[in-house]
Amino acid sequence: MISRAVFDVDVVPDFANQALLVAGCGGSPLPTFTVPDGNVVLRRGKAKARVSLTNSDSSECIDNRIEVGVATARTLGLINKRRYNVRFDSVERSISFFRKPVSRTSIATRIGSTVVEINTNGDRTVTRIKDNEIHVSAIGVVLLGILKNQLLLKRGVVTKRVRLQAGSDIFVEPFIQVTPNTANMFGLVEEDTPVAFNQISSVLRIHPGK
Repeated sequence: MISRAVFDVDVVPDFANQALLVAGCGGSPLPTFTVPDGNVVLRRGKAKARVSLTNSDSSECIDNRIEVGVATARTLGLINKRRYNVRFDSVERSISFFRKPVSRTSIATRIGSTVVEINTNGDRTVTRIKDNEIHVSAIGVVLLGILKNQLLLKRGVVTKRVRLQAGSDIFVEPFIQVTPNTANMFGLVEEDTPVAFNQISSVLRIHPGK
């Protein structure tokens, strides 16, 4: 049986011939799967590495991760903190990795200099953002695969460098928020907005097209 998911790779020093899978996250916005503990073959292209895989307790997490050692990452050409499409073959007990530098989604857009986050328990957090900042909720950061604090917003030929202000509450629904000036600059309104984030260039495209 073939299962497919999206995982971020963490490269861990002194983690020889091992892999740790953090999957089945209750709050993860990404497709996921679980793999029974035991030996598995990791593959990328023609390269492969045999490791002993274990699962981590992941009941309250929002990001799917697989941790591998430095030597394993080097063998497979896996890059630390990068996102991959992953395929698990339960018959061969093999996990194959495919590059996924761009994450696309539609995300709720808010406009305003005051950010109000209300989680599922009703707890409320209020912060402020400036014109050179963008706020992205914790799940939104995972959904888009954002890695760095400095981003380039882009819509057509309009661009603007902004600093990421990331939410910390994993129980807040995914959204992005910009100031009214930034919204006017990019023609944004409060609705679900198609976006695409490139992990390599740190470009967040608004209405990216196909």
